[in-house]
Amino acid sequence: MKRFFLHISLFFLLFGSLLSAQDLFRANHPELIWKTIETEHFLVHYHQGAERTANVVSDIAEEIYPAITGFYNWKPDSKTEFVIKDTDDYANGAAFFFDNKIEIWAPNLNYVLRGTHNWLKDVVTHEYAHIISLGKAMNEV
Repeated sequence: MKRFFLHISLFFLLFGSLLSAQDLFRANHPELIWKTIETEHFLVHYHQGAERTANVVSDIAEEIYPAITGFYNWKPDSKTEFVIKDTDDYANGAAFFFDNKIEIWAPNLNYVLRGTHNWLKDVVTHEYAHIISLGKAMNEV
């Protein structure tokens, strides 16, 4: 049964990596200046213009850390990295378990039809749960 879940997890990990390969064809932005926020458990990389989002992500990540790692009873050996991108009118996230990295394409937080939904907290929590759940599964094999 464990092998089944491992195979399913690896399938979705590979499938997700292929889907995120679409980002390889997006324009590179060599004009961006990158900075990093370091917290107890995370490194949050961001470019100019995305500092507010990076600060919110670092706060959210530290807030959810004990709940997610506690639920799965597993913690990564190193700090998980977030890469915050705000170069396109696009909102999404992707977790890369083997790199211990999460990328978030975060548009402006104040857009029409957003309502009161806390999308950023949802995507940070969702993607970090992928990192921790896959880590737990890989360490039980």
